Amino acid sequence: MDRTTAPHADGLAGRHRRGGALSRRALLFDLGAAVAVIALGGCTADDASTAPTSGGPSGGPSGAGTSGTSGAGASGPASPSTSSDGLAGSVGLQWRRAVGGVASAYVLVRAGEATVVDTGQSGSAPAIELALAELGMTWTDVANVVLTHRHPDHVGSLDAVAELAGDAVLFAGYGDLEAMPQPRDIVGVGSGDTVMDMEVIDTPGHTPGHISVFDALSGVLVAGDALNGTEQGGVAGPNEAFSADIDLARTSAVPLADLRPDVILFGHGPPAEDGPADELAALVEPWAT
Repeated sequence: MDRTTAPHADGLAGRHRRGGALSRRALLFDLGAAVAVIALGGCTADDASTAPTSGGPSGGPSGAGTSGTSGAGASGPASPSTSSDGLAGSVGLQWRRAVGGVASAYVLVRAGEATVVDTGQSGSAPAIELALAELGMTWTDVANVVLTHRHPDHVGSLDAVAELAGDAVLFAGYGDLEAMPQPRDIVGVGSGDTVMDMEVIDTPGHTPGHISVFDALSGVLVAGDALNGTEQGGVAGPNEAFSADIDLARTSAVPLADLRPDVILFGHGPPAEDGPADELAALVEPWAT
């Protein structure tokens, strides 16, 4: 599928809109009630069995990880064993990290709807379902499934998730569409597109069609494998060993620093929640051209 054949946003119940990148200030005025559940599987390898285990998420295949609430009025991240408290209105964004093997999945919720970003390795659907449940959601609440890229630890459970979330629209970056499993039509997206009012950002290099997702209202960046997390809660660059074009991957990470994210959710490694913007800016500075 390419840009000429991908369905347009207006034909998908308004869930996907094309337009210029929205600033956080603009979204504070324009963003209506929306939900995003992000399940983000962390892959850096073409075969999950070769994905690195160091610096990866902790916990077993069926476990759920940390959670948080971001945005105006947020009370901060909840403990790892419980979901975050709900917020009034549409400002706050709740998220939940589900852990399955070497990959992480993230569930982000706003106003009672959810978007799953990445599906983890094969067999990760139960971990995603647990994360949904801990946020008071079920598969019927999933409006969208976003795939950051084509590697098996991100799309390994796509068939199962697509079946369980039967009404969800599937999205992926244009450059990775042909290599994706196709349980049903997948809509191509790239920079300038939005899914659930979250900004899609092209971050190629790890794979040709890698994308990241940014919620400007809450400051939450779902980086996929464009970045990696450290066990200390910090920010690391793309994995050279598993990136198709490491120079391009590093260049693609540079604009992410301009977003000044308050929270970064990674495919590998724990979320960065303690003011990661400055650390990210310092990391990408040598890669800026």
